[in-house]
Amino acid sequence: MTLQRISKDYLKPNYGLILLIVSYFFNSSMVVSTKVLENDPLETSQSRINPLQILLVRMSITYCCTLVYMHWNKQSVPDIPWGPASCRKWLILRGIMGFFGVFGMYFSLMYLSISDAVLITFMSPTLTIFLSFLLLGEPFSKLEALGSLISFSGVVLIIRPTFLFGEQTQGQEASQDDIVETQNPKLRLIAIGVSLLGVCGLSSVYIIIRYIGNKAHAIMSVSYFSLVTTVVAALGVFLIPSMTLQLPHSWKQWGLFLNLGVSGFIHQILLTMGIQRERAGRGSLMTYTQVIYAVFWDVVLFHHWPNIWTWCGMAVIVSSTIWVINMRASKQNVVATAELLSTSDFELDELEN
Repeated sequence: MTLQRISKDYLKPNYGLILLIVSYFFNSSMVVSTKVLENDPLETSQSRINPLQILLVRMSITYCCTLVYMHWNKQSVPDIPWGPASCRKWLILRGIMGFFGVFGMYFSLMYLSISDAVLITFMSPTLTIFLSFLLLGEPFSKLEALGSLISFSGVVLIIRPTFLFGEQTQGQEASQDDIVETQNPKLRLIAIGVSLLGVCGLSSVYIIIRYIGNKAHAIMSVSYFSLVTTVVAALGVFLIPSMTLQLPHSWKQWGLFLNLGVSGFIHQILLTMGIQRERAGRGSLMTYTQVIYAVFWDVVLFHHWPNIWTWCGMAVIVSSTIWVINMRASKQNVVATAELLSTSDFELDELEN
């Protein structure tokens, strides 16, 4: 089989999916860099970096990358640097919702393992369907509502509240494992709550990007997201007393910050391009590649395998979300077929008359 045949039969029809898979790899690279900066066991508590500072550095680098990209591609990117006037309010809203989405993830990484933090974001496709019902008037069935509740039960397995699972032992092994995930149930609950706020932000971003569509270049979405997040993070760092600005003090931290900015830019541009080119249902399924990346980083870097409750929560969340997505796709196919048949019947009647 020639390369031309492979490109024609496999690569081009799935170009959007390939972009999404690669984008999630760069997203996993950002996640693991954040985890190390926030919880590096070789650093003291005073030298570890807080989430807002990480966002400030990452997004400022990403925004500079968007400006360079737009400058080099003036001919193909219209209305630089602010985009079409009709889309600017939606681009600003995309930036605001994007901040909540990314902050939820970065905050939760202080207390949860990479795999747990990523798993919580898997509620986003189901929540996106629900928000589409509220904001866009799309149908939302009782079975889809049931799927949402099942997904939430998977989150409960990850939270492991004490009134259901009892107090966890705090032995030496547990204290060493605090680097990967906290054993304190209150801190886990706070982390989950902020993470769920991030899920709401991610779902809102998906809807906004789909609404904007091709009316604005993909780089505009990345530009507004990085600029708004930079501004909000800077205000938080300079106005909140506990969020003091701290410069990286080692080559390792500088390298991790550089990776955050570059990987963030690549992730956002590939993600936006992938969403614009791929149907929502198939595109949402690609988020599950993050499970592979997350478990890989947990095992390779921290020698931490997810426990039985996390595996159960993973199975519940992933299976219920796939079920909801497939159910929605089946309904859309039925509606499309019915419309096609009704159109054909109408044309047949016209011919007979």
